[in-house]
Amino acid sequence: MYRLTFFLLGVVLITLAFSAMRHSQPTQAVIASQKRPDYKVVNERFPTAAYSEQDFGDPEKNAKKKEKQKRYNDKEFVFTRIDPWVEESVLNQQISFPPLPVNESEIIAVGTIQTGEAHLSESRRNVFSEFTLAVENVLKPTDPKLVPGSVLTIDRIGGHVRYANGQRVLFRIAGLNMPHVGGRYLFFLTSKHNKQDLSIVTAYELTQSGSIPLDELPEVANLMGTTEAEILQRVRELIQNSAK
Repeated sequence: MYRLTFFLLGVVLITLAFSAMRHSQPTQAVIASQKRPDYKVVNERFPTAAYSEQDFGDPEKNAKKKEKQKRYNDKEFVFTRIDPWVEESVLNQQISFPPLPVNESEIIAVGTIQTGEAHLSESRRNVFSEFTLAVENVLKPTDPKLVPGSVLTIDRIGGHVRYANGQRVLFRIAGLNMPHVGGRYLFFLTSKHNKQDLSIVTAYELTQSGSIPLDELPEVANLMGTTEAEILQRVRELIQNSAK
């Protein structure tokens, strides 16, 4: 009799647990989808480069552009020819950093994206997106040259490539997205190519309804919806602790 009672009690508890799981998961999905833009919107934030990209009219600008394109020959994942049905090509690579990568970043700043454009590397085997960032607040470093009102050029690997036949293909690194023009973000930046370029480690869009991680990575998901005041306070505390 006691065995039957315990067995029935176990069945009831297991049934209740599964029922709770079924009801909790859709709720989380709805909340996330309400805060994060959909897949198509996110992909359209990647700027587009023409495969046969034209030079600037200004020789000095052309020289600087070509030097930068040479520096981005360090990766190869754009194809010369691509099947007509392909819309996206994703490069999988191991990415690991803390949710707030203070130690991994040389510059941490709040600012608004003013412009964004994509360029192919000199080899045409890589594509990178270049953004201008109007700086509003600098959390790291304490540098008299970097102040509110400064404008930074920041980069990230990836972008659409438009081929001569009109086909447009998105080349991207899995999990890494692009900021959008007009968006206000908390950026974590690091230098590359012997400090000649600034690269996005990660970022959080600062909105009235809370912060939205730029990237689709498990490391940053828990900060979804965090208020601007809270996330900035966390960053300042981490900077102070790293200086000890």
